[in-house]
Amino acid sequence: MNSEPAAPARTAVSKAVRPYQRAAVVVATSLGVVLAGSVPASAQGSGPGSADPGSIAEAPRAAVAGLPSASVAGLAYLGGSVPLAGVLGSLDAAGSGEFDRPGSSAPPSEPVATRDTSIKTTEVRGVEPLYPDNNDPEFARAEVWTVASATMQREVRVEVYRAPGRYSAAPIVYFLDGVGSEKPSGWSGGMGFGSPNLRDKAMTVVAPTGAPASMWADWNEDDPVLGPNQWETFLTKELPPLLEKGQEETAGVEAVEPVPFSKALRYGVVGISMGGGPALRLANKHPDMFGGAGAVSGCFSTMDDLGYQNTRLTVESRGGDVENLWGPRGSEQWRENDTVLDPSGLDGQRVYMSAATGLIGSTDLLHFGPNPTVMADGHLLEKGSYECTRALENSLTEAGIEHRVDYDPTGIHNWPVFIPRITNATEYILPGLGEPVLAPVRAAAGAGGAGPLGSAGSLGSLGSTGGSGSGS
Repeated sequence: MNSEPAAPARTAVSKAVRPYQRAAVVVATSLGVVLAGSVPASAQGSGPGSADPGSIAEAPRAAVAGLPSASVAGLAYLGGSVPLAGVLGSLDAAGSGEFDRPGSSAPPSEPVATRDTSIKTTEVRGVEPLYPDNNDPEFARAEVWTVASATMQREVRVEVYRAPGRYSAAPIVYFLDGVGSEKPSGWSGGMGFGSPNLRDKAMTVVAPTGAPASMWADWNEDDPVLGPNQWETFLTKELPPLLEKGQEETAGVEAVEPVPFSKALRYGVVGISMGGGPALRLANKHPDMFGGAGAVSGCFSTMDDLGYQNTRLTVESRGGDVENLWGPRGSEQWRENDTVLDPSGLDGQRVYMSAATGLIGSTDLLHFGPNPTVMADGHLLEKGSYECTRALENSLTEAGIEHRVDYDPTGIHNWPVFIPRITNATEYILPGLGEPVLAPVRAAAGAGGAGPLGSAGSLGSLGSTGGSGSGS
């Protein structure tokens, strides 16, 4: 049994002073200094695992004057032309792998996972409640599935948040986390299931975990540190048949027929930070499966300098070797995974993107002012996300593909920027995933009411897919 998730740490306090001191010299020589005004973050609900996002609010302007002058030296100017890809490369040489980011900030002390050659079949091996100590029936819909992947030959922890109510069909939305790929996922807290606005929507949300720095991609080679990663195959071929079969025994709902939530409906995918680019990449490469995709502060190119540096820094920040991903830079696989070069698969889908400029606002000062390392890293990463988003926006416009983009005038790469926009992304893509269908309720024999199909949190035998991992 899992213990109830504690509130995920949304902001980390850096203990690595020397990397910042080295990196600050590099940044300060490349960027000027501007302290911008603030944009209040949206109020969010709270719940188990919530980071208390209601505390993410506008900081008093007096906080600007009270900040130590050295804390933001060279971190916040976006007005001129900045060779950002070169700056990112220099930061890596200066030790940026030790910078704090949303999620754990250090490479794992041992391999994330190793192959278990006894795993030959993709199957669900167990289902447990995500919040075992919470008696609210709403939170009984949140489950942890242990899934054995035949392709990766490892077990994967997958969070499944069942749709509320009685539906014979409803969308399934994947949520792809950032570089840390935390356990529990980011969706478990205030920006997802902890928000009543999202928790009550007629959709099942599926959040895989345990994929740090993986780019949610199929890798050419197993990495000595990051382990086997075949996430595109897992999400598009291995997992869908299990989700559809698993929904047949919907806990606590009596229906005329089994209830596969994904019946006749398309999938959606939403990602933040590292997960943003892969969210749109998966939808672009698998348009028959997906009807909408949303990216919050992501990067979508792999071939240009900025896209490559973003990918390399993401992988190397957790100790991985980027050549194990798609081989040498510029290979055909790098090109095939560049959504900016060819976004044609997104045509007809609901496409959403958002990013902030990276300008430091008073909200950032409120949360991260005492930590200049987070400010430096967050500024550069969000400026990169901003430029990446502009590049894909231009590509989509040129291709005549409908999309929505939201830009925030201030904000660094961290939770105060992500949380309000994850709601926007989810709400925007849902209309493209099909209309949920209510299931008729079967009256129990001799009584006028409905009888139970099973106990909450128990799915019985969920079946399996073949060892090849193929599926619909």
